[in-house]
Amino acid sequence: MRRQTGNGAPSTRSASNRIEYFDLLRCVAIIAVVMIHAAITEWHAIPPDSARWEQLTWINSALRFSVPIFFMISGALFLDPEKRVSRRSLFRRRIPRLLIAYAVWSTAYAALGVYGPGGDGDATDFLRAAVTGHFHLWFLLALLGLNLGTPILRTVVEDRRVAWYFVALAIPFAGVLPLLTGIPVAGELLADVLGSMRFDLVLGYAGYFVLGYLLHTTTLRGRALAVWGCLAVAGIAVTIVGTSGVSRAAGETDERFFDFTTLNVAVVSVAVFAAAKAWGDSHRISARWDRVVSLVAGASFGIYLVHPFFLWLLRRFGVTTEIAPPLVGVVAVTVLAFVLSLGASMLLRTVPRLRGVLA
Repeated sequence: MRRQTGNGAPSTRSASNRIEYFDLLRCVAIIAVVMIHAAITEWHAIPPDSARWEQLTWINSALRFSVPIFFMISGALFLDPEKRVSRRSLFRRRIPRLLIAYAVWSTAYAALGVYGPGGDGDATDFLRAAVTGHFHLWFLLALLGLNLGTPILRTVVEDRRVAWYFVALAIPFAGVLPLLTGIPVAGELLADVLGSMRFDLVLGYAGYFVLGYLLHTTTLRGRALAVWGCLAVAGIAVTIVGTSGVSRAAGETDERFFDFTTLNVAVVSVAVFAAAKAWGDSHRISARWDRVVSLVAGASFGIYLVHPFFLWLLRRFGVTTEIAPPLVGVVAVTVLAFVLSLGASMLLRTVPRLRGVLA
């Protein structure tokens, strides 16, 4: 799958001016997203003191980098100072696209849940579900907020020292302190202090947005990559141990260490992004694999939007992760849902005016 450029010089773009390692990251991230959602339904349904629950926890913990990767790719693209993004373009193209996608898919999933099999058919419930959105559509609202903040964040990255300072602030306020609020007594006091402080500037996913640009314009090699690899392993371990510990203590699943903004997830996300960037600087995808990678990467938005439907459909036919040991069952369900979602996304992208909006 790997091929160095002919003159040995670093190259991250294909002949079509695509950034190839972004496409690779999109492929890996979207498969990881489908796998997380395939595993997490059973994970929530079984007690946290079972061996099967622990195995599902390992799978989920290892794949939490998926959504941050998408935010980082968007930041690398949208914050590039060489790409002029006018507010007019922002409000006439990007934001309407996200709003339309959210409205259509939220309504579709609400109709399925309320008027489909097992639904109560209540119009009020349908309206509430259509407004609040299906569980995975939060991603569109997060992207909407980041798009609104893009003009400000572009100013932040004009000075790399300011940009790194912005990321450094996000580490304690978004990645560490929220986890500590769960500590008895001291955590409650910390929550009160943070609530009074209301320092929301670096909360949410803006840190990943800026970090994506910074990492895209920096290449880590050798020892630095090895260090980040070790940190990634440690991050996954913290996610597993932390999730297991707080869930067992509560007697039910607790996802606080699964949060995408936590430091344990962030270090894994940085390691994956940096490794892909280093690979892309000196390699090209072979022609054979390039067609597959570009196809899946181009359909990733649609796959993200439609895959919960196919996971639901498979469950209706009795195809769940419980059909086999956790890893085998999760992989089997993921492959089926992914293939069906890829086909649906490709089909939607052939419909005039829907390409790039609904898929």
